[in-house]
Amino acid sequence: MILILNLGLKSIRAIVFNEKGQKLKSVSRPVNTFLHGEQVEQDPEEWWQKGIEVIREAVQESEIKKSVQYITVTSSSSCLVPVNGAGQSVSSSIMVSDRRAVPQAEQLKKMSEFQSLQEENPNVSAQPSLMIPKIMWMQKHEPELFSQTKYFLSPNDFLIHRMTHIVVTDVLNAEKFYYDSKKKSYPGALLKGLQIPEETLPPVKNIGSEIGPVSTEFKSLISFPANREIKVILTTYDAICAFFGSGVSDEGEACDVSGTISSLRVLTKKRPERINTQIYTQYEPTQDIFIIGGSNNMGGGLIEWVKQCFYRDDKYPYEAMENEAKESLPGGHGIIFLPYLLGERAPLWDTSARGVFFGLERSHTRKELIRAVFESVGYSIFQLMESIESQGIHVKTVRFSGGLARIKLIAQIKADIFGKEVQLVDEFETTSLGAFILAGISIRLFSSLTEATKIVRTREVVIPNADNMELYSKFFELYKEVYQILKPVYLKRQKLVSEAYFEKIERIDNL
Repeated sequence: MILILNLGLKSIRAIVFNEKGQKLKSVSRPVNTFLHGEQVEQDPEEWWQKGIEVIREAVQESEIKKSVQYITVTSSSSCLVPVNGAGQSVSSSIMVSDRRAVPQAEQLKKMSEFQSLQEENPNVSAQPSLMIPKIMWMQKHEPELFSQTKYFLSPNDFLIHRMTHIVVTDVLNAEKFYYDSKKKSYPGALLKGLQIPEETLPPVKNIGSEIGPVSTEFKSLISFPANREIKVILTTYDAICAFFGSGVSDEGEACDVSGTISSLRVLTKKRPERINTQIYTQYEPTQDIFIIGGSNNMGGGLIEWVKQCFYRDDKYPYEAMENEAKESLPGGHGIIFLPYLLGERAPLWDTSARGVFFGLERSHTRKELIRAVFESVGYSIFQLMESIESQGIHVKTVRFSGGLARIKLIAQIKADIFGKEVQLVDEFETTSLGAFILAGISIRLFSSLTEATKIVRTREVVIPNADNMELYSKFFELYKEVYQILKPVYLKRQKLVSEAYFEKIERIDNL
């Protein structure tokens, strides 16, 4: 059996799969997020404590406990965890949607070493969500903590280190530190210019590598017998795991994974004709494929915001909002919603952007607002699809999974906006299933990716409505135009807000 520890943005889960990919046990705990102005943080020590709790509960049955042979870890990417020599975090994790490192990203763009790096690899970008700008921020604003840090890790790496005392990361997580998978090296000249010691970045291994056994201390915490050997398999971050867990295995197949954030990625076996720097073009050497796409800042997180704002007292909030949205016509009777509550990542990369309802009229009600939010989820993913297809890659099918896939109306809206069939994946835990698939290929449960993805089942296929497709194509152009018009105004607003308000720290249970 394989145990998956899956750290998401709002919870940590332990899932046990048997060798056939059947889920035997799933246990979760919520994790807290702390907001302070531009800063978004979580506590790595909370991850570890709750990770131990969910693993211990997942293996409490004797049959499961004696059968678990492998563990792998997956989590969100681009969340910086600085740790000391004992593997303990020296500060909170700077999360992927954190925007404090905007000045450092701008500084990075001006460096000749970075410009040379971009010339070699157009996929490299100076975004505050990535790891090097965050390290630069820490170096400037928290010099004592910076000096205490022995390693800068992702959440995957942190949890694996605590399990095994081994420091390691995978190729795709390492790219968030500007690791070059072709040269198999970090950008030495850039790191030297920034005075960031290269030895503080984790050693890199391929996805599927066997890291080693868990430590005696970890076995004691979980109550595993001391003489049992449990090995850790290196997989990768959640969006990539969910890509494989969605059943994608052939040319032009895409997955839309909508949890707290949403991501769209497509599989291709050929190098893209053109490189669009708004999205990621990643090569996965163990499967010899390219994975093209990216993630936005909010997907299911928008629905949680809607629930907190408008349906706090409803017993069944998701059913209530879906039913209300159904009562509004496509296009929300003329309302466009820009879903940038935390700024936006791919493909806009705009940290100053914010949410906007455009086109409000006196006749509009809550149901039109909710419909517009639902439609914005589809528009934001369709923008990613446009960027993918601009590279000469045709998206044939879209496999839809994650929490938002439980809302049938959103699936229909996406099919209508995309103009393509949307296949609803039966397994909700596609991230964990993908981690199982990657680990299973590594230990030869499966001979190939094609064989492994046969365990992924489709529960329903949603067909686009031709009339709605035509309407949505027009509203989509308006959606993009509204953002472009507001883009310079966002910067003025950001400056005014920073001068006018002192932002207190706010704890939220759910992004």
